[in-house]
Parts: sequence; structure tokens; C-alpha cells
Amino acid sequence: MELEAFKEVKSRRSEGSKPHSTPSTLAWLDENYELAEGVCIPRSSLYFHYMDFCEKTDTIPVNAASFGKIIRQQFSQLTTRRLGTRGQSKYHYYGIAIKESSVYYEAMYSKSGAPGVGSESTKKDAAKQNIAYSPRSKLGTLLPEFPDIRDINLPPNVPEAKVSTFIMMYRTHCQRILDTVIRANFDEVQNYLLHFWQGMPSHIIPILDSTSVVNIVGVCDSILYKAIASVLMPSVLQALPDSLTQVIRKFAYELDDWLKFALSNLPENLRLVKFQVSKGFTELLKLQTSLNHLCQASKTVIHNSDIVSQMLEDWELVDFPGILQQTMYTLNEHRCEDIVHLIVNFYQEFECLLDDHASIESYTEWLDSIIDRGIVKPSTDNSFRLEKLARFFLLNWSSVSTRIIRDLTLHSAPSFGSYHLMHLMFDDYVTYSIGMLLAQSRAIDLKESLKRQTFVGS
Repeated sequence: MELEAFKEVKSRRSEGSKPHSTPSTLAWLDENYELAEGVCIPRSSLYFHYMDFCEKTDTIPVNAASFGKIIRQQFSQLTTRRLGTRGQSKYHYYGIAIKESSVYYEAMYSKSGAPGVGSESTKKDAAKQNIAYSPRSKLGTLLPEFPDIRDINLPPNVPEAKVSTFIMMYRTHCQRILDTVIRANFDEVQNYLLHFWQGMPSHIIPILDSTSVVNIVGVCDSILYKAIASVLMPSVLQALPDSLTQVIRKFAYELDDWLKFALSNLPENLRLVKFQVSKGFTELLKLQTSLNHLCQASKTVIHNSDIVSQMLEDWELVDFPGILQQTMYTLNEHRCEDIVHLIVNFYQEFECLLDDHASIESYTEWLDSIIDRGIVKPSTDNSFRLEKLARFFLLNWSSVSTRIIRDLTLHSAPSFGSYHLMHLMFDDYVTYSIGMLLAQSRAIDLKESLKRQTFVGS
């Protein structure tokens, strides 16, 4: 509906309208919006406000991408997040709120609508922004709800009361781990793991061999690890202190060993599930930290107009028809047309981003849109098909991007180093995003299986 409104407003604009003025837009932003930790505004809503401002002032609006650059001139600490369920997510600006004095005021998009914000929320805003992505700024974060015992199909020989007790115990244990991580006391996690699993009450131990209980643990661990990841690094684009990056990587390398020691005397199927989920989590943390480093390095490239201009010159020399022909030769015939269409769009869209001197956020949003078009939408919410499409997409992504780098090498492109850096960043970001997508899908499937499965035994 908002997009239709944009088009309607645009169609009504007369040729005699005043040209866009960045200073007046910055003044308008300052008048209506303010920095606020924990507040998200849909990107489309903010752009709609801007279109309304242009309509009232009889000004020709800039496009959404250019407007995003203007917003970041006014609010440099702003980041972008993609929020919502799979297939229904939207991009939001994170860290900005609508002022109560604004004509666009909505409580849910204001400081008063931020979680845990009270009457003292207006104090030391600048300091809050500086620590917005420090774990200590997330003190008091609560875990999402764990599976409800009433929604779980337990086998007859597993007492519901004991499982309910275990879930309560496990939630308390996981909340302590999350609180400890938030306080950056990572070494204490080892003690919590050891005390919980080695100190398990004797009447609870027998149910830990049940497939249903093991699956519950897998779901709970997925919830815990997702919460930890979002607290430690809510955005891979946000610069992190080197000290925090090192601590996160150290924690990722040590967690598996801590679990092996803590679970040494417990049922094998429990250990296998916990190791499988934790391995995915630790690999994610390692990828997050390396991707964060690549994103910061890539910013220096795309913010340099001379480098970008050279990249555009070199891009025009790439033998794209030849690359496309080579790629088609390796494609599965029944999906060839779809993939070729996606590759053509990829080539054209990337060139437009270069030509627009786009921000790093614009590039990651573009990569998200490619994943959405190439994997999410074609999967039709089928987890098996999702994983199959993800593998097929990664194969062709790697094939095309490697051939482009090869062609730049053969041409001795002056901007080869810049392209190589962005190639590494793009590959890591695509791998990271697809990994998150598949992990979310598996967690949903595992949670649903607790409701649907009929167990013959334990």
C-alpha cells in the first residue's frame, strides 16, 4: 500500500516543483527524528514521511537509495536490520525514533516505545550510542519462550511432570549463560555448564535418553545461541573493538571443549544433538567476526570515489557474455533460464550500485534481495527444498563470482585488489546469510516435530 502511495504522490508532482535540497531535508530530519537505542522504524515508512514532506513543500524527491544516504549524513550511527518472519521481512532503520513533537509521531516508533526505556531515557544519549553494540548495553535481556510442555507430543513412558521440571531448570540455566555472556564473563560459562550437567538430579537423568527430550534440548539451545549471537553482534556492519572481537573468537573456539567435558557421562544422543547445535553456533560466531572485519575494510574502498570510478572503468571490460555462456554450460537444464535471469540482474544491479557510489548497507541489502529471489521465494516454505536451493545457489554464485575475478585478473585491472576484497566480503556475507536462513528453518522444523511426532518408544 505504501509503495502505491509513493507512486501516486510522484504522479501528481508537477514539472514546476522545486529541485531537491539536501540542507532542507537534513533540517527536516533533525526536526522530526532523534537517535534512540532499541527503536526500529520500517525503511518504507520513513521514506513515506519524506515523500509527504516533499509534497507539502512542493519539492522533487530523491529516490529511496539517495534518501538513505541523506539519513546517514544526519544520523551516522544508524544501522539497517531486516526484521520479520521468513518471506515477510522488511528492512528497518535501527537506532532512530520519531520525536513526540513530530506530526508523524507514533508511540511504537518513539523513545517511549523502546524496551526498558523510562523517564531517564533522554539522559546521556550520546554515551548510549557509543556503547550500543557492547554486550554490557544489553543487560537484562530475556530469552524468548522455550517450548511449552502442552504443545509437545511425549511418548507414554516419559513423565510429563519430569519434562516440565527439566524445561524450567534448563531455561534458568540458559538465562544464566546469556547473562554471563552479556557481562563478558565468558570463562564463567564453563562453570555453569559443568555444574548444571554434572549436578543433574538423579530422577531427571533417565529422561535425558528420550528422543523427545533431546529434541527439546536442541530447540532450546537454538534459542539460546540465537540470543547470544544477537547480543554479541547485532549487526556485522557495526565496527567492534578489537578486544571484544578477540574475546568472541576465543569463546567460539573453547565452547565445544567445555561441552565435551560437561557432558562426558550423559547419553550419547543428547551429546550428539548439543554438539551439532553448538558447532553451528561457534562456526557462525567465527564467520561473524571475520565478516565484520571484511565489511570494515570494504567501507574504505566504496567510500573512496577515485577507487569506485576505477572499478567502474574495469567493470566495463569484463567479458560478461563469455562468463554467462560458461555458466550456462554447467547449469542444470530445467533451471537454466531462472538462474541466467538472476545472474543478468546481478550484473546490472551491481553496476548501478557502483555508479551510485552506494553505502555498505546498500550492498548488503542488495545481497539479501538476491538471496530472497534466488532461494527464499522459490522454496515455498519447504525446508528440504530450501536447503537444496541454497546449495544450488551457492554453487552458481561461486561459479559466476570466481569467473568475474578471473576475468579481472586476465585484464590486469588496476582495481583488482578492491574487487578481490569485495569478492571476499560478498562470499562471506552470502554464506553467513544462507547459514542463518537454514539454521532458522531447521529450528522451526525441529520445534514442529515435537508437536507432530508419534513416538513408539523413548
